[in-house]
Formats: sequence, C-alpha cells, structure tokens
Amino acid sequence: MTEALIKLDKICKVFRTDEVETHALSDITLTIDKGEYLSISGPSGCGKSTLLSLLGLLDTTSNGEYSLASHKVSNISKGERARIRNKEIGFIFQSFNLISDLSVEENVELPLTYRTDLSKSQYRQMAKEALEKVNMGHRAKHFPSQLSGGQQQRVAVARAIAGNPSILLADEPTGNLDSKNADAVMELFDKLHAEGATICMVTHDPRSASKAGRIVELLDGKIVSDKLTATSKPARMESQPKQTPESAMA
Repeated sequence: MTEALIKLDKICKVFRTDEVETHALSDITLTIDKGEYLSISGPSGCGKSTLLSLLGLLDTTSNGEYSLASHKVSNISKGERARIRNKEIGFIFQSFNLISDLSVEENVELPLTYRTDLSKSQYRQMAKEALEKVNMGHRAKHFPSQLSGGQQQRVAVARAIAGNPSILLADEPTGNLDSKNADAVMELFDKLHAEGATICMVTHDPRSASKAGRIVELLDGKIVSDKLTATSKPARMESQPKQTPESAMA
C-alpha cells in the first residue's frame, strides 16, 4: 500500500481586491503519495501556480483542509509554516532564484543555515553531497554568473534536495532552458524519483509533463483530469485504480 504524503480536501482559494472576488481554486481534492511523481498541467491562469504556492505553504487556503505528512497545516501560524516549509519542502523555480553574490556551495547551504536541528558541519556536508548528486561538486566555489542556465538549474535542484525534504515542488523547471538543458534537468528528475524522491511539478510543456507518472490537469481552478501515464510505476497502477475528477482522490 502506498502512503499518502499530502491530502487536500475541498481546497478553495479566493483573491479579493476592491470588492472583486477571483476564485483561483475551487473544491480541489487531491492526494499525493510518498514517492510519487506528479505533474500539474493546464492553460495559463488555470490555477497551477496558485496550487503549488498552497502546497508549498507560501500562501494559505481560503477554505478546506490541507494535511502534510498527517499534520493539518491549513491554519497554522506564519512562523510555523516557515519552519515546516524549510524542513519538509524543496523548491525549484523557473528563474533558478540563486543569489548572485553567493558561491554555488553558499547558495545550497543557505536554507540549511536556518535549521536549528543542524550544526554547521552537518549542513556543509549535506550541501556537498547534494552538489555531488547533481554533478556540480566541481563548481562549488563558482558564482551563478559563471554558470550556464542548465548548470544554474542543477544548483537550484541541489539546494532543493540538500535538506532531504519530504517533497520537491518544481514550478516550470525547464521554462528558461533550451531543449538540451531541459532534457538534462528532466533526466535528473527521473534519477531523483528513482531514488525515492516525491516530486510535484507544474509545467505547460507536454514533453516534460509526460515524464511524470501521473498528470493532473486544471481548468478554471478545478481538476478536470487525473490520470496515470505510461511511465507510472506498476506497483501504483496495481494498488490504486485510475482516478477520475469525480472521485478526486479523496
């Protein structure tokens, strides 16, 4: 049996400005299992990035329940969200978000420096191991401006995985890369997933989406499709039937 890592139950997100309400997400019910590789797809403005922000505890829900590793996180304090986010969630962004005046190793170490459960020697070793895992250990002393786009994204992946998070959240991770570097990053994701990483990726690229074992499609803030792909692990296909929008991963 697979273990549920994330559970969303009838999640809604409403943005209010000048008495105008925008319903970005409506009644999202979704489960992400530990070790799963999930892609969220859909047209611009459908709610993909909003959903990823909620999953990453960067924003709060308007209604509904969100559970991460069996802990309800919908209504926790801002400080507690930050603590859980830093320990449990690894982020990978389209624009890399590396700090230009920090070296590669310092960029990877930075989120770990806020972890009170880690000593300096521990987080330095963790950063070193993460860089080796993405084949960027030889560039540890370089700065982002000295790297190609593909190399910068590899460093961003190292930063995301260094703290051994429960889940990796990737927002258009190949959006700023050419096809060769995009393929290299997706191969890296395949490797991380094979090693047990749980990955949730937002992408508008069908080629990237097809790499995932499961594709959830959004339209107008609602799930309209939730299906396994040909790359899905046989164990999951045997243990869990194909989902429909109606069953919505309760």
